[in-house]
Amino acid sequence: MHLEMEESHNVAKKRKPFFAYFCVLTGNLLTLSLGASLTWTSPVLTKLSSNNTDINPLGRPITAAEVSMLAGIPTFTSTLGLLIMPKFSDIFGRKNFLLFSGVVMFLSGIGLSFSGGNIAFMIITRCLFSFTEAHSVTSIYVAEIAEDHNRGKMGCCLSIFHQMGHLFGYVIGPFFSIKNFSLIITAPTLIFLLFFSMAPETPIYLLTKGKENESKNVLRKLISNKSEEEIELELKGMKENLKKERKGKIVDLFKKRENVLALIFSFLPLLIKFSSGVTVIYAFLAPFFDQAGTNLSGDMVAILIAVFKVSSFILSSVLIEKFGRRKLILISSTGTTLNLFFIGVYFYLQSINSSLLPYLQWLPLTGLILTVSFYGIGLGPIPHILAAELPPVELRATMAALVLSSCYVVVFVFTFLYPFVSEMYGNEWCVWWFSLNCAVGTILMYFFLPETKGKSLDEIQDMLKNYSQLKIH
Repeated sequence: MHLEMEESHNVAKKRKPFFAYFCVLTGNLLTLSLGASLTWTSPVLTKLSSNNTDINPLGRPITAAEVSMLAGIPTFTSTLGLLIMPKFSDIFGRKNFLLFSGVVMFLSGIGLSFSGGNIAFMIITRCLFSFTEAHSVTSIYVAEIAEDHNRGKMGCCLSIFHQMGHLFGYVIGPFFSIKNFSLIITAPTLIFLLFFSMAPETPIYLLTKGKENESKNVLRKLISNKSEEEIELELKGMKENLKKERKGKIVDLFKKRENVLALIFSFLPLLIKFSSGVTVIYAFLAPFFDQAGTNLSGDMVAILIAVFKVSSFILSSVLIEKFGRRKLILISSTGTTLNLFFIGVYFYLQSINSSLLPYLQWLPLTGLILTVSFYGIGLGPIPHILAAELPPVELRATMAALVLSSCYVVVFVFTFLYPFVSEMYGNEWCVWWFSLNCAVGTILMYFFLPETKGKSLDEIQDMLKNYSQLKIH
């Protein structure tokens, strides 16, 4: 009898919790739409810059000031959204908040599609689309329904869906009108609303509201491959962790030396990521490449580069546990620095009409492919992993909101100023500035950033407490 029970238990262990994966994949449909919306400007600005009224609803080429507002203001409102909106998920629940976000994104996407030639309405609807910051709550939802052994794998879905959204936008954008393109990238939000209604609230959130029976029922669905005893143990562990956890305040970040170090080492890689300019270049990728003066279409190049970027993010998830966070991000930032520098050299030679240009037509495409490939294996995904690993549990949410909102301000400034600086001084100075940011960041990370590979969260806190004794390099 005991042998039969053991065999039955082993069979159950081998089964995959398909319902949990269904919830993760369905929830990340919002991330897919958000990723596509970030690249909306790339193919759309090409159309809005045209004199052809058949493809340009404005009836005239868009001005540099309008480009800055259309690309920059939604980034600024996303920063505000990050500080405000995720807190409502603590009040109304993760699932309800995400469903609300889906409705807002769907309606604002429809509004964007029918905005016609009204720049102000385009800006407003784009701001509403990203204001809920749904992807930040999606990451919380995934973390709270995942088990310890698959939390990393499920967590990677967020970055992968985000990059797939970029690719989706680049592939669809050049071949459809602005109206139809906007409708298509909004479509995943409708699919999300239809299917995510079947997903449960997270068991951890239900426990915080004193709904223990409901939490246990949700666990039975999410980890159906586990026995009743294992479900009870899981529930007990969750209750004990909730008792230990307390809400951290911003002032607590500065009360202990290890908290200050966690803040610095969370902020530094993210700052380098966003000041590398790859996010900015991505928003203007098609017009950026069109300015390179090669025979290749900027829209086609955008699709090709998006494929490499998605592939490099997937590669990063394979390499990170082998090479470690520190080594991979240093390789990534070094490669990004060098490739941005050489892209800047090409634009400089173009500005002086150098005789070398016919021999360097390969440089813009090769340089951009290598830039996003190096960026994707380290600078893209790893800063967010470090930001989740380094803070103590009670300060994780507070520190993440502070660090990410600060970095979003950097993205807003760069995105807003880029069209003006590019027009006044040339692309080369923009790209060289991004390269310099990466170079300085690489040096700082080499001398100060510690490795967290293979360490538990408690060991990471001990490492920060004894930071002065560490041998960083």
